[in-house]
Amino acid sequence: MPSQRKPVWNKVIFVDWHGVLSCDPFWLSILRNTEHPLHQRLNDATETLFSDESLIHDWMRGDVSANQVIDRLDVKMDDSFPADYLSRKLVEDCQLMQVNQRLIQILREIRQQGIGIVLATDNMDCFQEALQDANGQRPLTTQSVEGATVSFRHAAQLFDEVLCSCSQRVLKRENPERFYGSWLSAHALDYRDALLLDDLEVNCRTFQRAGGTAIQITDQRSGNDANLLPSQIQDWYQET
Repeated sequence: MPSQRKPVWNKVIFVDWHGVLSCDPFWLSILRNTEHPLHQRLNDATETLFSDESLIHDWMRGDVSANQVIDRLDVKMDDSFPADYLSRKLVEDCQLMQVNQRLIQILREIRQQGIGIVLATDNMDCFQEALQDANGQRPLTTQSVEGATVSFRHAAQLFDEVLCSCSQRVLKRENPERFYGSWLSAHALDYRDALLLDDLEVNCRTFQRAGGTAIQITDQRSGNDANLLPSQIQDWYQET
């Protein structure tokens, strides 16, 4: 059986998810619906959960599973909810996340220049499962993408590959060589060929120290960053 050849790219752009492509939370259908019977209980529980940085980092590294986190939340539900309700909604609601329409359009155009687009996210098992579900669906045609509101599924099918901390077993800031380095080597690329789009300054600094170029996305909601991004990416492409 012939071996599957890796795509050949001359450059690659690593794109973060939360804070760059989307700002939506987990369980958004519950947390953003004040009429939902679990709204207040889950809202209080997630505030406590996400204040525990150590636990969140363990979850993002894959050391703790979504089901273990849900057990710790201890959100009481009556018999009208199935036992797996919160775990199922955790994955389903990822696919409801709204994405940065303009940025997806920019990345889609850049991809046509032979530049790889790789999702590089510090994220959890539930998010990775949602991506796999979206990619397992029938591929979207060009006609269904152009002029349409960009969905989670559109975004998932844009990426050439995905690097997620729960699979890499390390956060981006902790060890860029483990997170990005092996992937770059496997594709005959170097940090000099790579650009990172990320909202966190620490991730950008770490990537730059490793030899790459980083653009910090600081204003995702207003779209100001997206207006400047095409020229910034073009400058990077021409200079490297």
